[in-house]
Amino acid sequence: MITESLRHCPGIGSVKLAQLHAAGVQCWDDVLHRTSQIPVGLQTELLEEVRRSKLALDNGDIGYFVDALHPQDKWRVLSEFLDRTSFFDIETNGLDIDSTITVIVCWHRGELHTFVEHENLDDFLDLLDDVSLLASFNGASFDVPRVLDGFHIPKLPCPHLDLRWPCYHAGLTGGLKSIERQLGVTRPNDLDATDGELAIQLWESWRERADRNARDHLIRYCAADVLMLIVVAQHLSQRDGYTQAELWTHLPETSTPPPESKSMGHQKLVSNLFGTASPSKLRTRRRATG
Repeated sequence: MITESLRHCPGIGSVKLAQLHAAGVQCWDDVLHRTSQIPVGLQTELLEEVRRSKLALDNGDIGYFVDALHPQDKWRVLSEFLDRTSFFDIETNGLDIDSTITVIVCWHRGELHTFVEHENLDDFLDLLDDVSLLASFNGASFDVPRVLDGFHIPKLPCPHLDLRWPCYHAGLTGGLKSIERQLGVTRPNDLDATDGELAIQLWESWRERADRNARDHLIRYCAADVLMLIVVAQHLSQRDGYTQAELWTHLPETSTPPPESKSMGHQKLVSNLFGTASPSKLRTRRRATG
């Protein structure tokens, strides 16, 4: 489907695109083999861009399409490269611009990997070196800037696609939980009421009172957001893949709930073990410098 993207070509707006389609020019091959159907004023630049796009596709240059495609066509990146896409989400200790990262969860090569501050957070950079395409929800505004600032790096080592805008152009509006409802997704019961505010409180409980249940529930919540991104990406890309039931099996099994936490004012948190998924064997652990 990515070969049907033409809006990123110079001079192609909605009107010109409709004219090309009416003339039978629907894809890159049509541009190359039906040149006579293209208005003379568009031919040169259109042919040049299609050739560049075909070369990028042949070379597997995902970043080219993330940068070049029109916002209404960025979902086509997923349609072409879904199998090479990694999904991530972060949690922070607040919503201020200087808030620090507490947890990162990333779905990479069919497995969830977890990174926790004061434990193995730096390992996320090693994992990024193995990522072909990184996807998030609202990450361009929130997650990525905090990763760049927190790890003191100028840019990500891989292309990044923010799913918020492909969702918007597909008619899926609002936050991730709103989109879940629009897609008919149901989270496990213990995660249904967990939100960003509670996530901050969970981290405080872990750091201040060594509440292991709070730590594990926070990771589970972040992991659920990441798995939800896979559902969204499959919908946007119009490709089959994991069912909801299959994805939730990648979450840890719940165990005995801990005592009620009055300071949080929420339902009982569920104690669980997230598992041992870690990228530590993928790359040598990055050592702090300076």
